[in-house]
Order: sequence, then structure tokens, then C-alpha cells
Amino acid sequence: MKLTKLELSGFKSFADTVSLSFEEGVTAIVGPNGCGKSNISDAVRWVLGEQSARLLRGGKMEDVIFQGSTNRRPINVTEVSLYLDNTDRLLPIDYLEVVVTRRLSRSGYSEYLLNNLPVRLRDIQDLLRGTGLGSEAGVVIEAKMIDLLLSDRADERRSLFEEAAGIGLYRDRKHSTERRLEETGQDLQRLEDLIAEVQSQIRSLARQRGKAERHAKLMEEKFSVQLTLARRLLDELDEQASGMHARHGELSTHVPATRTRLAEQAEHQELRARAREAAEAHRAGMTRQLAEVQVALSNLAGDLAVAEERIANASIRRARGEDELLQTDLRIHQAHHEQAAALTEREESEAEHGRIQGELTGRSTVEEEVRQRLAAQRSVVRQMEEEVHQQAQHLRALEGERTSLESELASLRERATQEETHKATLQLEHAHADNRAAETAGVAEQRTQISQQATLESERARHLVAELREREATERAERRHAEESLAQVSA
Repeated sequence: MKLTKLELSGFKSFADTVSLSFEEGVTAIVGPNGCGKSNISDAVRWVLGEQSARLLRGGKMEDVIFQGSTNRRPINVTEVSLYLDNTDRLLPIDYLEVVVTRRLSRSGYSEYLLNNLPVRLRDIQDLLRGTGLGSEAGVVIEAKMIDLLLSDRADERRSLFEEAAGIGLYRDRKHSTERRLEETGQDLQRLEDLIAEVQSQIRSLARQRGKAERHAKLMEEKFSVQLTLARRLLDELDEQASGMHARHGELSTHVPATRTRLAEQAEHQELRARAREAAEAHRAGMTRQLAEVQVALSNLAGDLAVAEERIANASIRRARGEDELLQTDLRIHQAHHEQAAALTEREESEAEHGRIQGELTGRSTVEEEVRQRLAAQRSVVRQMEEEVHQQAQHLRALEGERTSLESELASLRERATQEETHKATLQLEHAHADNRAAETAGVAEQRTQISQQATLESERARHLVAELREREATERAERRHAEESLAQVSA
């Protein structure tokens, strides 16, 4: 058996379909770092069934698909085919050339083909087992596999030697057989559990059968006892029915008279109810008038409170204006004093100016300062005069407002007097209305008592009629029950 060709399509750096033919002799692949030499060995390992992405130098299995470049788009499907010459019939298959193909899509769909026929990975592993091929064989030797061959530990070299000797197939068969035996033992254990459960259910069903047989016997005895009781009950019901018929005849003679009295009581109660409704309507009208009067009184009280509050505010504003007027007088008095001082200082300055006129050349600077001070004093006096004028205008405005508030207060007092008079009149009317309401309440109370007595009598009559009807319904039900029992016994 010989490797003849390797086809790669979309595997790692091989974006296009590449076919590598292996002729007689030794084939070597040389090139600089990064040209894709290791990708060929990874492709051989991958097509033989390698499942570890780490051994293929990737993070996940989809990393073996061409990821794209600056000039080409990524590919969605990768495929690698391994061509083997089977002319010596080393592989147990009726083909002179065996083609092992593995295909993987970016969505995660993977499949294995053997001569373009879908197969399982296990089928390919069983086919190549014992030939030195496979993902765990020494077909592709890495640096770590060389370390295993050169290791001093026998268990590390054993797997490679076993695979090279061709006993890996039998070892895998042994493992699979042991796993199947273990699964069979577990199935037998479950079967024993099921048998035990079924036996317990059989015992339970046997107990239930005995209970069902006893229940059938007891039901027969119960039916005979019930039949005897039904006969006795039927005899008693016949005696009670004869008595009920006599009682029904007596009650039937009393029903017409009771109904007549009940109709008279109902008419009398209706008349009393109408009189009571008229009294209640009159009382409601008086209550409504009283409520309107109370609302008018509350509105007047609110107006009086507002007027008093406005008077208090006017008094406060007037006191505030008087305080401001006193302060303005003080400021005016102070301005007069300052003005007199300024005039005095001006006279002194003029005297000093006449005295030192001969020394004008040496004291020109002092004269300029005096003039500036005099101008400042004049501006201060002018500002004070303006403030006095403004305070006088504000005082006149306050006087006008006080006059208007006093006139408004007089009108409010006059209106309050009128409202007090109207309030007294309304109180008298309210007293008369209370007297009339008390009289009406007394009449209504008397009529209510009469209505209550009539209601009690009507209720008594109704209870009597209801009791008669209940007795009649009970007798009918008992009679119907007796007839049904008789029909059952007869059946």
C-alpha cells in the first residue's frame, strides 16, 4: 500500500484546489518559514480522523478552513482527499485505489467519504487499523512523538509500538467488547429490577382481587339489608302520608282567610308608607333651606375675615409709612445740618481764600482739593434733596391708600351690620323650621310606629304562609320519595 496523491481544497493556506502527487522514492517539501509546509502534514493528520484542534495548531476545528486575505474572500467548505494504492490488497476492501475524503463546512457540518460514499469515522479507523495509518499512528511524526520514542518510560513508548505492531485494532475491539459487556450487565440489572417490580405488582393485584371478592359479598348483604329497610320505610311513609293528607285538608281551609288578612295589611302598610314619604320630603326641604342659610352665613363670615385682614394689612402699611416718614424727616434734618456745615465751611474757605490770595502761587494744590470737596458735598446735598422729594411722594401715596382703605372699611362694617340683621332673621326662620321639623318628626314617628306594627303583622302572616308552603312542599317531597322507593322495590 502506497500514498499516491493528496488533494487539498480550502484547507488553511490552500484556498484553491491543490493536487500533490507522490512518485517512487522519497518526496521532500522544502521552503521558507510560513510557506505552508506544516499545513500538508496537518492535512494528512486531519483526513485520517484527527479530532483535536490543538494538535492541528488551531483553537477550534473551523480554523482549518481558509480564513481569507486582503485579496480573497473566506471559504465556507474545506475538503482533503488521500489517495492510497491498494494493489497488494493490504486494505480489506475491493478497490485497487482507496480514496479517503474528509469534508467540513463553516456551519459545523462534517462528513467522511470512502471512494465518494458516505461512511462513519469508525469505519475509516477500522479500515486503516493495523496498517500503520490512523490519527494515533506514527504516520505523521512530530517532535513530541520523537521524545516519546526516546523516552525511558515503557508506558510512553508502548502506544507507538503497539500501533506499529498492528495490535491496536484488537485493543480497540477489546475495549469495545468490555464496554458492551458492561452495558449488558447494566441492562440485566435493570431487567431484574423490573421483574421485582412486576412481582410486587402481582402480589398487590392478588390482594386487590381478594378485597374485590369480599366487597362483592358485602354489597349483596348490603342490598338485602337496604331492601328490608326500604320495606319498613315504605310502611312508615304510608302512615305519614295518610296523616299529611288530613293535615293538608285542614290547612287548605285556613289559607283563603289568611290571604285576605294579608292583603288588607298590605294596603294599610302602603298608605302609611306614602304618608311617611310625604313627611320625609317636607323634612328634606326644610333641611335643604337650613343648609343654604348656613352656607350664606359661612360666606359672610369669610367676607368679614377678609375685610379684617385687609384692615390689619392697611394698618401695618400705615405704621410702616409713618416710620419711613420719620426716617425721612431725620434724613432731611441731617441734610440741613450738613448743608449749614457746608455753608460755614464754604464761608471759611472763602475767607481763607481772600486771606491767602497773595499766596495763590504756592497753594494752588490745596485750593484744588478744597474745590473737589466742595463739589462732592454739593452732589451729596443734591442726592439728599431728591430722596426727600421721593419720600414725600411716597407719603402722599400712602395717605391716599389709607383714605381708600378707611372708606372700604366703613362700607364693610355697614355690610356686616346688614348681614348680622339678615343672620338674625335667618336664625328666627331656622328656629321656626326646627319647630315644624320637630312636629313633623313626631307625626312621622307615630306613623312609623303604626307602619312597624303593620309590618310586623304582615311579616307574621308571611311567615305563616311560608311555613304552610314549606310544609306542603315537604309533604310533597316525602310523598314523591315514598313513591320512588315503592317503584324501586316493585322493580
